[in-house]
Amino acid sequence: MSETAVDAGRSPECGLAQRAEYQDLHADCRGTEDVPLPHGMGLLLMPRCSCPCHRQSSGGGR
Repeated sequence: MSETAVDAGRSPECGLAQRAEYQDLHADCRGTEDVPLPHGMGLLLMPRCSCPCHRQSSGGGR
């Protein structure tokens, strides 16, 4: 199975949660916020998960 551009920014939990039998794994996603690189001047160590379920609950911002 190859990774697509849409799936590239998703956490492993949300990637697996796309399967019907694992849909409850969205709640276990640990990538709900951007993790900045310390002293990185805006660089991200780990960007937040790009799954649409997190964008809806982020509270608006961008």
